[in-house]
Amino acid sequence: MYRVGVNENVQLTSRELDVLQYVAMGRSAKETAIELNIAPCTVERHVENVRLKTRTRNRAHMIAYVIREGLLQPATT
Repeated sequence: MYRVGVNENVQLTSRELDVLQYVAMGRSAKETAIELNIAPCTVERHVENVRLKTRTRNRAHMIAYVIREGLLQPATT
């Protein structure tokens, strides 16, 4: 699991951060939708919004960016 960090350069909604956590764990849109009780197309829309806000090319680039920028950090056990 990941924990959420803060970055003033990129403003993400709480739902976008929720979706990012599942994407970072490798979950599909369908799996994420089930966990968050939303439609898979809504998950895809949140992913696309984050990708646009972070100006990244794809999911892998987006996850690398949000971890590097401190928006998501691996949770310590």
